[in-house]
Amino acid sequence: MNYFEDIELFSDLSVEDQNSLSDFCQTQTLQTWDILFHQWDEPQAMYVISSGTLLVRKQSDTGESRDVATLWEWELVWEIAFFGEPPTRNATIVAQEESSIIVIIKFWIEQMMNKYPDLYNKVKKIIEDRT
Repeated sequence: MNYFEDIELFSDLSVEDQNSLSDFCQTQTLQTWDILFHQWDEPQAMYVISSGTLLVRKQSDTGESRDVATLWEWELVWEIAFFGEPPTRNATIVAQEESSIIVIIKFWIEQMMNKYPDLYNKVKKIIEDRT
């Protein structure tokens, strides 16, 4: 199964590389209010939402949490954490409803960025648009 053929971010990858990357991915289902990861966690994977919605929740220096964004089907969850120093998650991600995600481990996304420099530029653009 090719998870990436209809995702714009991965459109420059060859079909062979899309299929290869798909072979190393897995899917995960989150139930309502499940936490995908916590703020300050080290990033281990990239996620693509294949169904459902996720909330982006940030904790302030005073410990107060608030929802700052909603992520929808086919959006990415991960990109800012991979480019930070140190690389850490800058928010907690919570399922707003039952959601399915595609999990791509960090190693494979780094391999694809090395092979396809334009993929790096696309991710950088997403980060600029979100910050």
